[in-house]
Amino acid sequence: MDVAISAALIATVCSTITSIAINLWITNSSAKKSLDDQLDAILKIAIEYPYLESERFTNSWISAFDRNDEKYLRYDVYCTLLFNYLSRVASHYKYKKDKIEAYITIKDWTRLHAKYWNDPTVDYENIDSYDKQFTDLVNAYLK
Repeated sequence: MDVAISAALIATVCSTITSIAINLWITNSSAKKSLDDQLDAILKIAIEYPYLESERFTNSWISAFDRNDEKYLRYDVYCTLLFNYLSRVASHYKYKKDKIEAYITIKDWTRLHAKYWNDPTVDYENIDSYDKQFTDLVNAYLK
């Protein structure tokens, strides 16, 4: 094989590997930025409505709440938003507890909102809405 062809082949392989690595890094960085932005949005809601993160309030949850009660309506939507977010985080970190826990306090959040998780407004909503790996992860924290 000619030296010039070998050099061109090596340069092409190196360039391809570098491009793949850079694309993976950019994709991962974009996904992480998106998770950070979603976390900020959830925290802003919790700041605006602090009872949503109050143990006294969350322990009063019952799925058969008065549908005219704005606090419980908001809490229902907030928990859906929160668990959707936690599911995305878990998926992003490939359900590796150590990586998830290094990023957010998932144990604290799932335990604070355990009554909602165990008593959703629609029967089987949490089991049917999330993948098995995520439901297993949440249920492991609640044992």
